[in-house]
Amino acid sequence: MSKSSSSQVITCKAAICWGIGEPLKVEEIQVEPPKSFEIRVKMLLASLCHTDILCTKGFPAPLFPRVLGHEGVG
Repeated sequence: MSKSSSSQVITCKAAICWGIGEPLKVEEIQVEPPKSFEIRVKMLLASLCHTDILCTKGFPAPLFPRVLGHEGVG
C-alpha cells in the first residue's frame, strides 16, 4: 500500500451489529487513517468467531454499533 493511500480515509464493507438481538448488516463504513503507532492492513477475508457472537449479545459490554470480524486474512 502506498504512503498516500495509507494516510487517507478509506471506504470498506463491514459486518455491523447495531444492538442486542439485531440482525447483522453488511454496510459500507469510513475508516480513518492509522495513527502514528498503528498500521493499515488490507483485509482480504474475515470470519466471525465465538467472541464476535458474544459481542452481539452485549458481552462483555453492550457497546453498539459494533464492527465484527477481527479474525482476518490480510
